[in-house]
Amino acid sequence: MNAINAYLKQIDDVISKGRFKDNWESLSQFQTPSFLRERRLGIFIHWGVYSVPAYGSEWYPRLMYMKGHPCNFHHKKTYGADFDYSKMVAMFKPEKFNADEWADIFKKSGAGYIMPVGEHHDGVKMYASSLNKWNMMELNGRDYMAELHSACDKAGLGFMISNHRAEHYWFMNGARKFYPNSEVARGINSDLYGPAYAPPSGNIDKTDKEISPTKEWLEDWLASACEMIDRNRPLAVYFDWWIHKSEFRPYVKKFLAYYYNRADEWGEEVCVFYKWGAVFNGCAVFDVERGQADSALCDIWQNDTAAAKNSWGYTEGNKFKDPNDIIRNFIEVVSKNGCFMLNVGPKADGTICDEEKRILLDIGKWLKINGEAIYGSYPFEVCSFEGKKSKNGAFKENKKFRRGDYCFTTRPGKIYVFPMAQKLRQKLKIKSLRRANEGGIRYDIKAVRILGENRELPFVQNEKYFEVDLGSKRENHSPVCICIDAD
Repeated sequence: MNAINAYLKQIDDVISKGRFKDNWESLSQFQTPSFLRERRLGIFIHWGVYSVPAYGSEWYPRLMYMKGHPCNFHHKKTYGADFDYSKMVAMFKPEKFNADEWADIFKKSGAGYIMPVGEHHDGVKMYASSLNKWNMMELNGRDYMAELHSACDKAGLGFMISNHRAEHYWFMNGARKFYPNSEVARGINSDLYGPAYAPPSGNIDKTDKEISPTKEWLEDWLASACEMIDRNRPLAVYFDWWIHKSEFRPYVKKFLAYYYNRADEWGEEVCVFYKWGAVFNGCAVFDVERGQADSALCDIWQNDTAAAKNSWGYTEGNKFKDPNDIIRNFIEVVSKNGCFMLNVGPKADGTICDEEKRILLDIGKWLKINGEAIYGSYPFEVCSFEGKKSKNGAFKENKKFRRGDYCFTTRPGKIYVFPMAQKLRQKLKIKSLRRANEGGIRYDIKAVRILGENRELPFVQNEKYFEVDLGSKRENHSPVCICIDAD
């Protein structure tokens, strides 16, 4: 019995003995962990061999083989057309990596958990594995996930992990189509490149429709995913988009049952983040990539986005977002009952670039003042957002806020209001806080102040609006939070 088959038997044994079975009815026993509401902010980390070229994006391992793509031109010019990805794997030597330094930066950002990529589409595992030799313990003699986990424990950060292996089924197929002398096409290092299955049209946009992974591949995926949680014992697992394909469904159910049963053994609350309808509602936590909800969701969900506009991994040409724009995105997500996972892409040498450090520290400074409106907060039952609604769904971020746009959160005895515009009038009129007749609030407002400022603000509340006087017009580059004491 090979290692994969042995793991499959172990998976079945754990499921047979545990309370979670591999069906949706049983998996609906899942309870969203309380730590998500309490911590709210996580750090996603895209770091791996794809950081070596520092060009294009984390999809470089695929695009270096796609003729006509800028990454392909760059690769041939820099390394040569016959330079296969296995040679780039050998170049990944992060001698400056220090897990404690990373954890310190993430702690100062105000984050409650981190989620490094355990395995990206390139098939290289950043942790020790007995199922595949292309793992960092065998390649570099270091288990980077174990080092990060240890550092997180010391810093009081939750440790999670993401798995992007599903797309590895076809990820390197350009090498098969365009480079007949490549290792991929010749069957060399196939345990690194995967099947590299080429869709009939060769069109990546049709990949989802044209490719059906084999039973052998799906079993490998399941065993690898389960080994990943056994090796790393994460508080959560994030899956990328390809597991929503119907062929994955029985294997996804087995994974969930195995993971949740393992968590029972560990005595831990855990969760799985999914997207694109891969899991039935109530069996895991829904994730929206670079997007937003148009209203507050009943269940806690997660948004994931990146500090860089153009790439999740480190590139020398990364264009970074303004930290205050990130904070506004964060506020809106939380107001709609979401958690916010912000990605950074460290360099191949193991260091985090200065721009991302600055962004993380700026967020941390803001949270020191406004954290009470974020951590452990709930959506405001009257209205999560007042103003022009955001578009619902993935890849719909970068909204420009205007006057009259407000986000809300709450906790017992408090209502928090975030004016989202960059410039504020002296007097703000907020319709959602008008005295109740239809759609207003029934709480008695006792006092109003801005978090971080020691003065009460005058206000008026009637059946048409709530008006608060800020004392003067003010810039709102770093969003302020109006705290309302209510009874």
